[in-house]
Amino acid sequence: MSIGRLESFLEKHIEGFFNRKLGGSVEQSEIMKQLERELLHRRKKGRAEAVVPNSFYIELTGEDYQRLCVRNFLDELYIQAEKLVIRNDCFMDGDLAVTINSSSELAKGTCTVSARFTDDGPQTEEITQAECNTIILDKSAFNPPLNLPTEYKMVSLLAVDGPDIDSYLEFGEKQIYLGRRVNNDFILTDNNASRVHAYIAYERHRHILYDAESLNGTFVNGQRVVSPQLLRVGDEITIGETVLLYEVI
Repeated sequence: MSIGRLESFLEKHIEGFFNRKLGGSVEQSEIMKQLERELLHRRKKGRAEAVVPNSFYIELTGEDYQRLCVRNFLDELYIQAEKLVIRNDCFMDGDLAVTINSSSELAKGTCTVSARFTDDGPQTEEITQAECNTIILDKSAFNPPLNLPTEYKMVSLLAVDGPDIDSYLEFGEKQIYLGRRVNNDFILTDNNASRVHAYIAYERHRHILYDAESLNGTFVNGQRVVSPQLLRVGDEITIGETVLLYEVI
């Protein structure tokens, strides 16, 4: 067993051991940490990119299920998974789904988190024959009557230099436009920016920057954008005299 896997094994089982002995409840932070471990453990590394699972299954005790299964927490889990993809420079294919279920077989103070790729086939019997209620958070299946947020915001752009310094925008899956036009998402007053200078799309759960055939060009870390540009945490986008910092919030 490698050192990394040994550390992950010890961390996971020692935490579970103390939770069982102390008879405590599972906290949201512990579920978040297990989700991160599972996402990174199951990622498939290729020569050019790493791809992570897009379906997560979480089991809680009945008590923890009743306490934690509220819409805000489900939203937080969804956003956490999206942020992990960006922070770890990975990709995710297909719609992201988070399933939470209660189980009578779990010891108090424990939970389980598993992940899979949706192209692995149908869900297992363990999932489809669950004993209690199941909540599935699948962005593609949202219905307006549920009064859910229209967008999950997980990244930001901050103007760190230029005429629009300190201008700020948080965004997520929605395609955004940058430039001097008043109905852009990020409005620039920079005279060297075009009306629609550039736009950022959301593809495979990553943000991709496109130059919109601007007059003066768009740059990332000093390099001119001539084809779709994958954005990574800490990238600096230059439009005219304006420098925008891309970060996970």
